[in-house]
Amino acid sequence: MSKKENFFGDVRKHLMSGVSFMLPVIIIYAFFMVLGQVPGQVGVLFTSISTVAQSLIGTVLAAYIAYSIVGKLALAPTFVVGMLSEQLGMGFIGGIIVGLLMGYIIKLLVAIAGKFKQGQGNDILMSFIIIPVVSTIVGGALVYFLIATPVTNAMDSIYSWLEGMSSGNAILIASILGAMIAFDMGGPVNKVAYTFAIAASTAGLFHVVAPVLVAITIPVLAVGLATVIFKKRYTDDERVTGKSALFMSLFGLTEGAIPFAVVNPFRTIPAFMVGSMVGAALTAALGVVNTTVIPSLIGTIIGSPTIVNTLLYVLCHIVGVAVTITLLILLKEKKSLVVEV
Repeated sequence: MSKKENFFGDVRKHLMSGVSFMLPVIIIYAFFMVLGQVPGQVGVLFTSISTVAQSLIGTVLAAYIAYSIVGKLALAPTFVVGMLSEQLGMGFIGGIIVGLLMGYIIKLLVAIAGKFKQGQGNDILMSFIIIPVVSTIVGGALVYFLIATPVTNAMDSIYSWLEGMSSGNAILIASILGAMIAFDMGGPVNKVAYTFAIAASTAGLFHVVAPVLVAITIPVLAVGLATVIFKKRYTDDERVTGKSALFMSLFGLTEGAIPFAVVNPFRTIPAFMVGSMVGAALTAALGVVNTTVIPSLIGTIIGSPTIVNTLLYVLCHIVGVAVTITLLILLKEKKSLVVEV
């Protein structure tokens, strides 16, 4: 093994370790978001808990990717830089970037520290002060000055572009929004499309809303069903995660597909995007619309009383999910990684 390979290690294992710690946070977010529908102060409490959990998804992912790379020394500084990336709107993709970035920065600092004289005093100084502070400064600066702003600018540009297309070809708009929804499953790109759908609903552009509601559900429902229908292609851990995904699909929580996307993004994300594009485009082609202005959109396969032609709405889900599952299985590696935590 080369020095480079020895330094970086098994990146997939690091990503999967982060996923295993992140998954309970996603479940807490989904569970309390549903309970937030309870009236009164109890509902407000549950909604607040859900909001906090959602904000921690990318941060926990980052911290435990870094933990897998270099150990517990990575946790504190990565939590801090991870929260910074979340506040800057980088989402779960930011969690991946920050986790890998901080993990390898700290691993490099540990290697440099190893060249100095060892001793209890020096070890404490390095572990509790120098490495946490230096890694936070370096990682935080890179995120703040180099990474976050281009991502934010890209999101703003995409939103402006979508606004310019709002009166154009409905099928094309639906396809683009569907792909965006599936791209990062709750991250910045997803949020741009989601926010645009809310704005479109408020503006009376109802042809935009239903395709987005369909696209929201397809990735998580498809990956959950894939682990049931083709269970021999998935590990025990993946099948358990698939059950969580199925639960989240009942409420249109695309975040339930994140654990699968993190482990093998170049195989799973394209499948999610294509399936969501097909489902969303079909929704637009069939003229399925959401006829009421609503401040919060939660997509489910059942739909809501405001959906025109629920049967066609369900059909669009079925087609999109079938396309996604087909691609997931065709693109899936023959052997899956077993999580080691």
